[in-house]
Amino acid sequence: MPELISPPRAIVQSGSVDVVVQYGYYNLWAGGERSGADTPSRDGLLFGEAGWLAVICGSDFAPVPCQIEVLKRMPPAVDRGWDMVGEYDLDIQQGVLTVMGGQGACPHLTLSSTRGLHRVRVHVRNRDQGLQITDVGPLVDISPVNPEEHLIQLWPVDHARPAEVLLGPDQYALSYR
Repeated sequence: MPELISPPRAIVQSGSVDVVVQYGYYNLWAGGERSGADTPSRDGLLFGEAGWLAVICGSDFAPVPCQIEVLKRMPPAVDRGWDMVGEYDLDIQQGVLTVMGGQGACPHLTLSSTRGLHRVRVHVRNRDQGLQITDVGPLVDISPVNPEEHLIQLWPVDHARPAEVLLGPDQYALSYR
């Protein structure tokens, strides 16, 4: 397990976006096709396949602030300021990662990276306080600041590793499972 401190990172590219969550999750799409029914999450944080991952949120039909960082190499540490942190493999087939709503709509942010296998580290905070906006009609005000926050980091790797929870689980993951 990586050391749990917060040193500097070698950032290649980064972006911030308020991802509009749909049905309790949003997608990190890397060119992969869905093989059929979604596999349930084992850890209450992510589910997916080789070319896409779905990030489970406490918010629903609301924007979640998300920072995405493409790194040269694995960060040497896990920041304990987050409630839950997990790592997963993702095959970026075309060298492009797109962050989009849970139903594949509304691409919010597209970043480029090298083609091939990457490790993705997902950090979440305050999912148990996420906004729940169930009526998405045109008169709904979705401007309240959402206390839920996400940080996604990814870097190229040479070989696959099993999914791993590095910090947590948080309260939301415990109730999700």
